[in-house]
Amino acid sequence: MRIASWNTRGLGNKSRGRMVGSFVSSFQIQFLAIQETMVKIVSQPILNEIWKQFAFEAIQVESDGRSGGLIAAVLRYIPSDNVVLIVNVYAPHLESSKRMVWEQLKYIACNWSGPICFLSDFNSVCNPAERFRESIYMSCIETFNKFIINSNLIDQCLSNEEFTWEGPLGKMSRIDIVLLNSGWIDLWPGSILVAGKPDRSDHKPLVWGKN
Repeated sequence: MRIASWNTRGLGNKSRGRMVGSFVSSFQIQFLAIQETMVKIVSQPILNEIWKQFAFEAIQVESDGRSGGLIAAVLRYIPSDNVVLIVNVYAPHLESSKRMVWEQLKYIACNWSGPICFLSDFNSVCNPAERFRESIYMSCIETFNKFIINSNLIDQCLSNEEFTWEGPLGKMSRIDIVLLNSGWIDLWPGSILVAGKPDRSDHKPLVWGKN
């Protein structure tokens, strides 16, 4: 199983679709979570640029104007006898709103008995070293870590990069995260998390799976 998450910062034209398609082809992705499509609905011709030669299914969450927008896409032919839960997350920026999301995700994690994967742009970090040239709020970090622990999830460390987002004035952070439970890790032992090239986004895509 090879899954990926990417805040593409827009997916409103075929050029962006080809950008994602090149990434998917290079890493042989089987499940893809996209954040910030920035369009109400991504059209089928654009989606077809992602997996041109394979049949796939995709579900979308509409953007709110130019903010947000989610896609979860999976190849149809993946053989498996396992029932797993994958949640594509695009967390808000406000701390009060984040707390509500953490409670909702914790409820899901604590009431699902099988393998779990929460992935994508959490807009949060697990420790101060994961923000560079940015404001650090320890209360936000503590709340996020408490959610991870109470949900019985494990933060997956990047094997090849320190940060996943790069902003103006040299700002950097690791806000794109993959959280797994022990059931997921046991199902695919020996897998690692790597970051790809950001291309035209300011976020690096994440790929979890075996080399």
